[in-house]
This record gives sequence, C-alpha cells and structure tokens, in this order.
Amino acid sequence: MNRRKVPKFKFDRRIGENIWNSRRSSLNKRNYGSGQHGNKPKKRLTDYGIRLLAKQKMKIYYSNLTESKFKKVYIKALKLNGNVALNIVRLLEMRLDVLVHRAKLAPSFRAARQLINHGYILVNNKEVNICSHECNVGDVFRIRPKCINSMLIKQSILNSESDVPKHIECCYRYLTFKLIKTPKYTNKTYPVTMNPESVVEFYSGRY
Repeated sequence: MNRRKVPKFKFDRRIGENIWNSRRSSLNKRNYGSGQHGNKPKKRLTDYGIRLLAKQKMKIYYSNLTESKFKKVYIKALKLNGNVALNIVRLLEMRLDVLVHRAKLAPSFRAARQLINHGYILVNNKEVNICSHECNVGDVFRIRPKCINSMLIKQSILNSESDVPKHIECCYRYLTFKLIKTPKYTNKTYPVTMNPESVVEFYSGRY
C-alpha cells in the first residue's frame, strides 16, 4: 500500500478544490492555500503546468497512485481501441479498490485498499489482496462471509450519500456485487472537473 507522506487534504487547499467532496476537507474552513503565503494570488499556469496539474489531480484522487502505476495505466490505455483519455478512466474505474469504494463498501479509496489488503474481499470466490487487480465484466466481488459484521462496512453502507454507478449490480442482502458492464466516463464520475485529455497530452511523446 502507498504511504501517504503529506496530509490527505493538503492538495485540496493547494489547487482550491475539494476533489473528494468531503466534509472533512480543510478547504471548507480555510478557502486558501496552505502556508504563510497561501493568501497571495495564484500565478497563471503555463500549458505544461495545466497538464501536470491534471495528472497530479487524477493520481491523488485515486488514493495517491504512484507515478509508475499511473504510467502503466496510460501505456495500457494506448494499446486499447478508442479514445485514450476515456480508456484511462475506464481502466482506473475497473480497479478492485475503486469498485469496492464505488459499491459503498468503504467510505474512501484508502479504506477500500485496507479492506483488500486485509483479505476482506473475494473476487469470484477467491481471495484477492492486490488493490490494483483489474476486474473484468462479469466478475463478482463480495465480502468474505466471516467479515460481514465489520463495523466499517456497516457504517459505510448506512452512511452512503450517493447512488452506486450503473455498471455495478448490487445485492446488499448478501453483500455481493457484480461488474455488469464497462464503466463510462460521465459528468457524475468525479465530484470535481477532471481533464483526462490533458493527462494524455502530458504523456504523449514520452512513451
């Protein structure tokens, strides 16, 4: 698991956006950058700066992915048919930790990664403890039966505030979930504006 070396919500204040739409974000109380110079007007970004920010924003949104992992997603998206930017989103949304969070089994991507690492999640009735595991359409993931009474899981389901995406079929009675179709990038995918096209522009020509 990636170790977060800086406070989770510090990036929110740096870019001026609550990227997880969380009530815990420090941006809700201090709507300016961190540090003694946080109140100063921000400099206008260059084209390179805009692309770099788009990449960093998406990396941090998905539980602070490392550069090597994010690069692998881009390279794999290049080899797929269709729009590369949409392929990047599709590959990220089909990661096991993302699906566990989207199914409301965990309140955050970070919590979802903990559930997977601790062996709480079964995929097609087999234990998978790799957070980056890419699920396929038709795969069924569920909570290990002996872990169903976990307070974290119960609280996550009871406190969920938004609907589960349409590409996940849910059965909360047995805590089983199925990926029934390929995830699509819509205006509801992220709580803030993401720009996967700028991510493609950042990496284009490098690999």
